[in-house]
Amino acid sequence: MKRAFPALILVACLPASPAMARNARSFEVPAQRLDTALIALGGQAQISIGGVDARLAIARGKAVRGTMSINRALQIMLRGTGFDFVQIDASTFRIVSVIPRAQPVAPQRPVEQAQALPPSAVQAMPEIIVTASKQQQGLSTYPGAAHVEVVGGAGMAENMGTSAFIARIPALTSTNLGPGRNKVFVRGIADSSFSGPTQSTVGLYLGDLRLTYNAPEPDLRLYDIDRVEVVEGPQGTLYGAGALGGVIRIMPNVPQTGSVHASASAGLSATQYGSAGYDLGGTINVPLVTDRIALRVVGYKQRDGGYIDNNFTGMHNTNASRIDGARAILRIRPGDGWTVDLGGVLQDIQTRDSQYAETSLPPRTQSARIAQPHDNDFRAASLAVDKNWGHLSLVSSTGLVAHDLGSVFDASGFQGRPGSLVYEEAEHISLLTHETRVSHNGNDGSSWVAGISLLHSTDRVERILSVPDASVHPMMLAALRNIKTEAALFGEATVPFAPRWSATFGGRFGWARTSGEFVGGAGGFEPHRTQLHFLPTAALSWKPRADWLGYVRYQTGFRSGGIAISGGAINSAQRFDSDTIHTAELGLRFGTGESRFSGSVAGFFTRWNAIQADLISTSGLPFTDNIGRGRVFGAEASLVWRPATHLALDGALFVNDSALVAPALGFEDANESRLPNIARAGGRASFVWTAPLADRRTFTLDGTLRYVGQSRLGTAPPLVLEQGETVQLNLAAALDAGSWKVTLDVSNLLNEGGNSFSYGNPFSVGLGKQITPLRPRTMRLGLHFGF
Repeated sequence: MKRAFPALILVACLPASPAMARNARSFEVPAQRLDTALIALGGQAQISIGGVDARLAIARGKAVRGTMSINRALQIMLRGTGFDFVQIDASTFRIVSVIPRAQPVAPQRPVEQAQALPPSAVQAMPEIIVTASKQQQGLSTYPGAAHVEVVGGAGMAENMGTSAFIARIPALTSTNLGPGRNKVFVRGIADSSFSGPTQSTVGLYLGDLRLTYNAPEPDLRLYDIDRVEVVEGPQGTLYGAGALGGVIRIMPNVPQTGSVHASASAGLSATQYGSAGYDLGGTINVPLVTDRIALRVVGYKQRDGGYIDNNFTGMHNTNASRIDGARAILRIRPGDGWTVDLGGVLQDIQTRDSQYAETSLPPRTQSARIAQPHDNDFRAASLAVDKNWGHLSLVSSTGLVAHDLGSVFDASGFQGRPGSLVYEEAEHISLLTHETRVSHNGNDGSSWVAGISLLHSTDRVERILSVPDASVHPMMLAALRNIKTEAALFGEATVPFAPRWSATFGGRFGWARTSGEFVGGAGGFEPHRTQLHFLPTAALSWKPRADWLGYVRYQTGFRSGGIAISGGAINSAQRFDSDTIHTAELGLRFGTGESRFSGSVAGFFTRWNAIQADLISTSGLPFTDNIGRGRVFGAEASLVWRPATHLALDGALFVNDSALVAPALGFEDANESRLPNIARAGGRASFVWTAPLADRRTFTLDGTLRYVGQSRLGTAPPLVLEQGETVQLNLAAALDAGSWKVTLDVSNLLNEGGNSFSYGNPFSVGLGKQITPLRPRTMRLGLHFGF
């Protein structure tokens, strides 16, 4: 973030009321380098703080702890630093210098006059910090495609899950099997529609806690989450195996040791043609030892109404789901700049039935002979230790995840057997991760990070076939355990070598070992596999002006091979090989959060070797194989226009062209077939309008129109099925009075049906009749309050 030209700070946040500067807020900002302190204060106050002066990186801000107004917090932090602040508008503050400069400059206006200037007359340039870079780089200097979405505003309600930010970032797509069952893709890097032993193509994190290895994403609710960062990939150098498409980091709010505060929210929802739902959530922050120890706890409970009917059983609204969850962080500040965070996460999702329908039946209707429920039980614990020495920082994090998944499908007709059959799949995943890294930011714009990473994952899958009659003993189809261990050394550095130019380079040297144990099956496969890999990255960036950045980047990614249950026979297994990915990217970003126009454009080419894919055999049993070499061309663009102080319009689009160009043996019929789940084109258009009202209140209206083009369910038969071509309009309104807020959200306002996903049951998907309609028009009335 620091560089030869003036230093720059900004924290982007929610729309604020005109009284925000006077309303009391809780702050927990230790004494530290002033630029870093301002970033922390802006994040906690949910305001934008801009300032252009290289000495912000040298000055030291005072500690701010306790409940006070934003103006008072800034006064305390800036006392004795030689800097002051100017309030530009309701949610924007500018840091101004009162230190005589070494070089002659034009006389500054008095602060009183500067306050009267319109925002366009102020040359503060906002900055967003990309923590996913592991170097605290500002977005204005990060040589790659990145996105940040703040949680809690209209359109990004905290009761929502992954779908909230997927709807706002066109580079993100996902399957639509149901809550807690989906795979997320970034930048069109999609291998298959199902979760098997192959590692995910996206790295998913809660802070520094890695959430998944090969499981579907857990769909954590966004209660007490600050923001979501998406860094497009591959990100193999910094994140190792599995980040082929990129990384998603969900950043929670952290405990504050200076004050007690709490908040709660509740909502009621109604779905057209379906049943009602509700959501409850609450957060409490309690200092246990003032300025030393604090505990922050989040809890929530939800019920999403169903809207799918079953004409065979006569049941209505069968796909209702229940979500219960909690998170806690204990923060300990032993002194001397050390921070220790102990965290815990749990969430249970129970879905009564699948959410697909059949084209031969009335809308939103299926004919399965049995209910097809799904359970997703997620548990995690984490320990993070960090220390800051100004320009140098240390982060050491350890995480433990236990993830249990259970699915039931109607397997009637499997291998020609008569009567109703029940297929059950149970999966238990345990994941242990550790990373220790050291990073540095220099005043000249240089930065670097270096570290070590360790991972150990155990995945056990069991498949059972039975009949509804409990007196008949079920048959074990397969039971397989995969164990993976990885260790790596990594590093990346950015070095300015000319006034407007910087170079980035780095690499990751890793070791991976996989072992498979197939219970009760045929032998003949290699039970152990060890691999070494090197994942380099390099970039060149150019800043023709302070608010422009052009870059070219080369990145790589890797997934280790493993052992999978084969789809050709019962009680058999087969190996699959590692796959690698290479991406070249060219991009440009311009403007800032205060510019009238800002945006970005990027294009990339990807070569993907030995693609791993989770597939389905003609009998309906899942299996895994390498399908060959593919390539992906893609481009994306975004533009934000702020025609007025309280109005912002923005749009984004992407185009994607992929193909399997060199199919593996057995997949020749898929030559030149498109890779799955990624539409050829898609886009989003949205607006946010904020109106200050009397009595210190603010009204916000947010609207988003999203289009997802046509894609295919899979690359090879029987999955070459069309899906997509959906349009969804969402509207959200909020009345914010500071201590309370009322919201009204309407999703799928046009009540579009469409087909978002051509899959729901592996044993009948080959008939081509399965579709997944969008959730019908749903309205939610919510209330949020805090003290």
